[in-house]
Amino acid sequence: MSLSKVAVFHPGTQHSWQTARALQELDRLQWFASSLVYNPNQFPYWLERLPGPVGRKFRYEFGRLQARGLDASLIRSAGTAEWFERIAARLGMNGLARSLDAWGNRRFGAVLSSEVASAAPFALWGFNGSSRTTFELGKRHGRLCILDRTLGHGREFNQVMSGLRGESPEWFLTAGPPVSEDVLADNEAEFALADRIVVGSQTAADTILRSSGVAELSAKLAVLPYCFDSELFAAQPAPQPADPTEPVRFLMVGELGPRKGIHLLLEAISRIPPDKASLTLVGPLAVPPRTFAQYAGRVTHVPHVPRSEIPGIMAAHQVLVFPSYFEGSALSLLEGLASGLALIQSRQAGQGVTPACGLMLDELTVDAVVDAMWLPIRDRALLYKWRISAQAEAQNYTFTRYRANIEDLLQSAGL
Repeated sequence: MSLSKVAVFHPGTQHSWQTARALQELDRLQWFASSLVYNPNQFPYWLERLPGPVGRKFRYEFGRLQARGLDASLIRSAGTAEWFERIAARLGMNGLARSLDAWGNRRFGAVLSSEVASAAPFALWGFNGSSRTTFELGKRHGRLCILDRTLGHGREFNQVMSGLRGESPEWFLTAGPPVSEDVLADNEAEFALADRIVVGSQTAADTILRSSGVAELSAKLAVLPYCFDSELFAAQPAPQPADPTEPVRFLMVGELGPRKGIHLLLEAISRIPPDKASLTLVGPLAVPPRTFAQYAGRVTHVPHVPRSEIPGIMAAHQVLVFPSYFEGSALSLLEGLASGLALIQSRQAGQGVTPACGLMLDELTVDAVVDAMWLPIRDRALLYKWRISAQAEAQNYTFTRYRANIEDLLQSAGL
């Protein structure tokens, strides 16, 4: 008997291509639909063939979107709305970016409607913020629906960010709650429509259980830990003992905004002498430039890099710091483990640190981050032990483990 198939859809990227690839290797992938999957023969990807620096810039950007290992015949392109959202966000037009995101998600669902309404038997695997319309149609056609929730509950997110804004308003680019009531209503509808809901960490699951009004939610909810990109990070070098005469090289990767605790880290590095620690920030800056300028002299900021360059950057550092206030589960922590980085993280950041490979922050304060950073600075032997243990811990987050966990999930769902 053939195994039941699953169709995966996501208007952006995140880890959706890894989900699709795992299903493909299990012979369970019906199709994978996305607006941001690299295809050199479609707009805008053919722009990389333009001559000179313009073409090189496009190749640099598109290199972040390659979904290696996926069968092209199983990929469904679903429009370019996500590109306009990204452009607006890069230009700092955050209100427009949010509007384009909502519009693009609705359009994305409409593009998929003919596929979902087909006679072929398959389940649906969608992601938060873009699944309501497709799940509603899927239910009318008797399809099982799996929701991949990449962040905790939006209502708790709003509460956390409101408190943080009250404490540190100078770090925020925009006013108002990050998640609107309309989006919260869509999220609740997705929870209600889904037969299974997967999240990347227990901390994210707990926020949903606390804040959602959907009945019998706990029976639907399961933790499905993410994985690092096993091909990109497979050849990371083994850590070497730290030179006690050199600064410890700290790193943060991701969107550099108050939700991620960037203000805590910048204030912390300003309190540590430059001969003791350096800090590299990789990702788009999501704080007012005037506020960031006060700390710019103590950091190296790399705004945008292709995914293929992240392993090299991580291999050149020693400690990954991630004092996030709210996540689903940060992929950069798993990539850091695979790269032999010691971890300093918040509990809210998700899966990653253990006592053998780093430090879990007891509280999100500047003092707590400073104290945590001083520990590997003062004890280089401990830093080396943490880094060796990190690569061992990474084996819990391989693509092979992720694929096996997906198979277990599907079997538990009766597929």
